[in-house]
Amino acid sequence: MSLLAEYLAPFDYQSVRLRRSPTGHLQLDGAINGVAATFYLDTGAGRTVLDLTQARGRGLPLVETGTGAGGLGTTSAATYRTVVGRLALQAAEETDLTVAVVDLSHVNQALRARGAEPLDGVIGGDLLEAREAIIDCKNLQLHLRSLTP
Repeated sequence: MSLLAEYLAPFDYQSVRLRRSPTGHLQLDGAINGVAATFYLDTGAGRTVLDLTQARGRGLPLVETGTGAGGLGTTSAATYRTVVGRLALQAAEETDLTVAVVDLSHVNQALRARGAEPLDGVIGGDLLEAREAIIDCKNLQLHLRSLTP
């Protein structure tokens, strides 16, 4: 356990292991309703996002938002929202989390072309802010504060 993790533990923080992809992105393992998933950590993303193919494949109900996605190399991609019953990021869990859903196939195509693992979703600023996240890049750890004191 890192010194930072030890320091944060009494303040109800849970540590999540990160890894660096071949492209330099920070990745983390998790699960969507109990099914394994790979997420990329994106502090510049305003919302947590799931890939459309993954959301459909997991049978999540989609509601079209009527707005286009921005910041994903496109402004015309249809966006949806859904509620994930249980989003587990190793020891940290979110329940009934509303997330955005966007077709990330172009992102995954680019990642594969560079030898990186495709993503199932992106952990964005909404979750990071709500959990008062602290990112330890040196030790590849994401520290998330517990929702229940």
